[in-house]
Amino acid sequence: MNANRLKLLGILLLVATALVPVFAHSRFILHMFTLIFFYIALSSAWNIPVFGGKMSLGHAAFFGLGGYTAAILYVKYAVSPWIGLAAAVLVALIGGAVMTLPLIRLRGPFFTLASIAFAEALRMIAIDWRSMTNGSVGLNIPFRPGFAQLTFQSGMPFFYISLLLAVVVVVIAHKIRYSALGYHLQASASNDEAAQALGVNTKKAHFIAFLWSSGLSGLIGAFYVFFIYVVEPNLIFSLTLFSLQPALNGIIGGIGTIWGPVIGAIVMTPLGEYLRFYLGTIQQGLNYVVYGVVLIVTVNFIPGGIISLIKLKVLKSKGASGSVIKTKEAA
Repeated sequence: MNANRLKLLGILLLVATALVPVFAHSRFILHMFTLIFFYIALSSAWNIPVFGGKMSLGHAAFFGLGGYTAAILYVKYAVSPWIGLAAAVLVALIGGAVMTLPLIRLRGPFFTLASIAFAEALRMIAIDWRSMTNGSVGLNIPFRPGFAQLTFQSGMPFFYISLLLAVVVVVIAHKIRYSALGYHLQASASNDEAAQALGVNTKKAHFIAFLWSSGLSGLIGAFYVFFIYVVEPNLIFSLTLFSLQPALNGIIGGIGTIWGPVIGAIVMTPLGEYLRFYLGTIQQGLNYVVYGVVLIVTVNFIPGGIISLIKLKVLKSKGASGSVIKTKEAA
């Protein structure tokens, strides 16, 4: 399958997805698709620093900063949610810079653990800063339907908002992956010392990658708050939902690739919702056991993720078609 056919297939899939609300009138289906799109966006944003070999498990920090910024400005100061979105990106960028600058020299599990600590520190600050965040109770977004207030009576507008958000973040990730920054990140991931010896400023590359990742995560967090109408520390800074889940999506789909996080989110989001609602009623935490099993199986048997199986199948089909052509020519 050549590049033109892949582009055509992608456009057709996008059009078909955009038509889902026309044919599917179920609120549950719209809600599920919206969640999938949110996780595609968040997982793709999380994946940007992974191009350079830096795996963060603290992205809940940027997600939460964005969510709280937009919510506080709207609830406490009556600032338009659309202005709040821009402020959310700015605050998340500052958070990304504050985390990355002192931690950029760390590698492997040390960087990962430090990123978790950063997210947890912000969660505790949000709980203790009662005058601004209302503590562990959180803030409720007033239901005032209207485009200007970013609140809607039906789920359809957020379906399209989240779809657009997913497309934009995936396109940005693709552009970064195949830009000079992306090649610098890949060089650093392969051999940081060799990349530096060749004149690549690897620290600058990692820093810029985290700025992109944190800013996009903050934007997604701000949209998410208006989708669920509430923001509270244990939810919006949840390591499970907004740090581990994007990482799991990336690993299951294919870490460090463009389409891996997309595939991972498409597979794991419905599975996660099903496990949470059905297994959670049997035994609390049982859904996380299943997550663990899926992760172990993936890492051990398909370390390249689902995307590697798809690529292998495509290569085999190309090989088979090539053999048929050669046989016909020989005949």
